[in-house]
Amino acid sequence: MSMRKKSILTLLFFLNGSLLINASTNITVNLKSDNVSISPYIYGRNGAPSSDAEYNKIKEAGIHFERMNDGNNCTKYNWRKKLTCHPDWYNNVYACDWDDRAQKFQSKLPDVKGMFAFQLLGKVAKTNQYNFNDWEYNRSQWWSGCSKKLCGGGQVDADGNIIQLGDTSLFLQDWPADSTTAIYTHWSDDLNLDMSQYEYWNMDNEMEIWGGTHSDVIENVYTNETYEEIMQKYFAVAKSIRKINPNVKLCGPAAASEWTWFNGSGNTQPTVNGKTYCWLEYFIMRCAQEEKETGIRMIDVLDIHNYPDVTSDADILQCHRILYDRNYKYPKANGVKKINGGWDNNQTKEYILERCKDWIINYFGDDNNIKFGIGEYNVSSNASETVHALSYASMIGEGARHGMEYFTPWTWHECMWEVVHLFSKTAKEINVGSTSDNEALVSAYCSKNSQGDSLTIIFVNRSSSEENIYTAIHNGNFIDGQYPTYTLDAFSKESTFQSSTQNSLKEGSVVLTNNSIQTTLPAYSITSVTLHDGTAELLDVTDNAVSLCPTSVHNDITIISEYLIKHVTLLNETGVACKSMTCNAESVKMDLSSLATGIYFIQVQTENNIHTSKIIKK
Repeated sequence: MSMRKKSILTLLFFLNGSLLINASTNITVNLKSDNVSISPYIYGRNGAPSSDAEYNKIKEAGIHFERMNDGNNCTKYNWRKKLTCHPDWYNNVYACDWDDRAQKFQSKLPDVKGMFAFQLLGKVAKTNQYNFNDWEYNRSQWWSGCSKKLCGGGQVDADGNIIQLGDTSLFLQDWPADSTTAIYTHWSDDLNLDMSQYEYWNMDNEMEIWGGTHSDVIENVYTNETYEEIMQKYFAVAKSIRKINPNVKLCGPAAASEWTWFNGSGNTQPTVNGKTYCWLEYFIMRCAQEEKETGIRMIDVLDIHNYPDVTSDADILQCHRILYDRNYKYPKANGVKKINGGWDNNQTKEYILERCKDWIINYFGDDNNIKFGIGEYNVSSNASETVHALSYASMIGEGARHGMEYFTPWTWHECMWEVVHLFSKTAKEINVGSTSDNEALVSAYCSKNSQGDSLTIIFVNRSSSEENIYTAIHNGNFIDGQYPTYTLDAFSKESTFQSSTQNSLKEGSVVLTNNSIQTTLPAYSITSVTLHDGTAELLDVTDNAVSLCPTSVHNDITIISEYLIKHVTLLNETGVACKSMTCNAESVKMDLSSLATGIYFIQVQTENNIHTSKIIKK
């Protein structure tokens, strides 16, 4: 067939693809659009690892970032005495050793970033000698009074009535900015830690609701003066750490969730020169003003926490749209109704990170280099493991699309090991633009390597039924043929992920023809496929993981790999598969004696990756 005829047929195929293949979802991928770097730190978690097994699981799953500061419990952390307060348990003081955490983490996971926090409140724990005796009171059972201020000599009767509140002076001490940032020099100078691993620091936690979580120190209802006071605390710590290391990444304000993005303690909002501001806009504005006045950088990552309040599966599976989608009407859009001070019932769309981006550009200017992170995330505890998995996959995918700096879910569900492993092991470094005509149910999260010769597409099907899809790839030149896929579609609360070789990934395949894929996605599934460009002589081979002997061959070729070889496909110069074999060995021999002389591409799928090389048949 002439190239002209082939081009015409290809064009007709693209123009009429939906009719020819009867697809329900059409996806377009454009390798030259939306090319932003994907941060490896979106593959992150909350919590310090507690066992060797957990450390190993983190390595195997491809976790790159751990937030280890305990959220609200970090606010009163005294690193000198290794004590902190539990704001949800009578403010009782307990032992907490960040030195030990940081040392173990660095020795066991030197390539994973760890994030701790600087304290801003101005008070930290000093002794556990005045704890409320919860064991004597009710055998340490939770009840509504657990958040009462009883540490420090507080008393309560048998019916739960407060007789006397605790005296905070008995268990708290002053903690100025220099004390909180001195942990950095303690780690670098005294413990000799490599501080490049600890370059990200939360600027405390959820300061806009300290009046609820730390009401023993700050009034519950904020005034304009309260807002300015907490901003001055923030600025003091920022200035202090910049003197020590100006390159530390400051991440704040770690705003609690939808309502508090727009409101503070006591549901109040700051007013400046007669204008009422929502909390996040005020925070961004004040950081910009302080930075312009002092020349000291005040923020590197705008960090928010996200706890969507929806409960139905259908709504939970759309929660990723709260962040960036300017058209999505969020069913629980409540806080945003106070964005301009009063209650505006017409405000139904969140797009919170897009709003923050607009505010940052307005106050800092275009060239601000401020990133975005989500330090905490969780959806309804009643959701199934499948819903958690798909919601998590969607959040990772949207983070990759928009250049999110880090993403660390607060509650870690077993299914997340499987999901993060699939993404971190198969996705590439640079986001690639993609559109779906059924985006609410089917998304394609695409990425390419820095050379541009390898493309990974991760399909997320949020539908309860199978979905037929047709994917057209533009501005790429990929080899026609059969490509392996990896799918997750059955999620369990039981631990299924053991390692990169023992997990729930199901192997399958798709066929690429003229830069297009037609396939069917299982219901409630995540599927990854990696394609390779036929113009490169050697593709995606890392550290000689796969070797060919010889590359100029008469009769047969031997393929040797550091990992188990699962499948080998031989493609001719036009990309048509002409020979394939399934295997399970580290060394495989393929007979090529019957093939005509010429150039071929050999595609080797190992348990670790896919490698494509060019060979010459003599």
